[in-house]
Parts: sequence; C-alpha cells; structure tokens
Amino acid sequence: MRPAARFLEVDLASPEIELSPVLAETLAATAAAEGRPVVLLRRQRPYVLLGPRDRRLPRLADGLRWLAARGLPVYQRIGGGSAVWLDETCLSFAVARPCRDFTETERNFLELADGVRRGLARLGLAARFGAAPGSYCEGPFDLVVGEPPRKLAGVAQAIRGGFALVSGMVLVAQDPARATALLQGFYRASGDGRRLDAAAVTSVERELGRAVDPAEAAAALRAGFSELFALEERPLSALELERARRLAAERRLA
Repeated sequence: MRPAARFLEVDLASPEIELSPVLAETLAATAAAEGRPVVLLRRQRPYVLLGPRDRRLPRLADGLRWLAARGLPVYQRIGGGSAVWLDETCLSFAVARPCRDFTETERNFLELADGVRRGLARLGLAARFGAAPGSYCEGPFDLVVGEPPRKLAGVAQAIRGGFALVSGMVLVAQDPARATALLQGFYRASGDGRRLDAAAVTSVERELGRAVDPAEAAAALRAGFSELFALEERPLSALELERARRLAAERRLA
C-alpha cells in the first residue's frame, strides 16, 4: 500500500511563485512537524541558488555583484554542493520526510528522488542515478543519461530540523551552454578557477528531439510520484506563508 503524502504544485501563475526559492525548506519543516512526507513540484522565475560550499569563495561579493548586474537574485540553499541557475525552462521538485538519521543519506536519495526517475521514464527517458563529471553542481546522485553521462536533473539533500529534504531541478528546456557559461562567469568573478563542461549537461528537449512544455513534464513527474505515494493536495497555510516570507528574507544574498 502506498503511503499518503501531501502534494503541492506551484506554477508561474501561482501567488506563491515569488517564494519559490524557499518553498521546499518551508514544506520540509511541516513534514517533520506532522510526521508525513510532502512532495512539491514548482516553477520559478530566474534566480541563482548557491550551495554551502559557495560561501567560502575567495571573492564571493564580486560574484554576487556580477550576477546582480545580470538581473539575477541570489539565494542560499541548505543542501547541495554549488551554484545552479533556475529559470522558467526548469521544473523543480522537492520531497521531504521525517528523518534524523544521517546514515540514511543514500537511501533518501534513491527513494525520495525515484518519482523523478519514474516520471522521466514516462517521457521516454531512461535516466539513472550517477554523476556527470564536469557538469555544474556535479553530484553523485544526479539523474543522468547516456555515456559519457550527461546531467538531466540535479539532485541535492539536506538532513536537519527533523527532516530529510531531497530536492533539485529537471532541465526541461534550459540551454546547457548558456547555463554553464553563466555559472562559469560567476565562479570566475568569485575568484574560483574551476572549469565547467557544457557537454556534460543536457535537457529533456535535447534528449527527446522535440519541444516539451514544462506542464507536460510536471504531469509526468506527478504520475511518477503517484506510483510511490497516495498524493493528497493541500495548499500552503497562512503559517507556512509567513514562514516562507521570513525564510526568503534570510536566504536572499545581497
């Protein structure tokens, strides 16, 4: 029997869209308090998320100014490794459940992101968990296709506050060369010499060879998660909205 899970979808017309960068963390706190999983699918307007490691960049302030000059707000996330750029061509996801056991990290990745893998299969893509060397924000549990591996979805995790939060983004139509160049420019401005490889990143559209609307991708991912959970829709509460507004102010980097 599938366990019940709360489900929330936020699209570009949703009133919560401006709180998109912190909705996953907000709902994860609720999952911990209520003792039940939550699944979030969301769209967003363009912004950059920095990982914990990015706070140690030699000239981070210069990098933030470089992004600001390009009209991109920047937020700090609680999980993951390094910077990612999200825009309207990406579909973000988050799954959270109560957890305090740091030995469960691998299990959390494989179980909580499996709805994404299943959703991609519904679109005709045989994605697998693994790393795509050279990709931006390379992680060992990204979803990749092909050989050599190409990153199709980034997957990150945080365990804190009584919850495990596995979140990331599916690259539905984002241009890998443009995204990689933007993040490479940020790192260069921040005094970091890493070299990113656009060839290690792909998109759903590129792999399928056709246009894919994010709504089609969202429907596929919802179906994928429905194989794992009995999804029950419930909107954000007033308390959650208040928490999200507070978090947005805390996570925004000047």
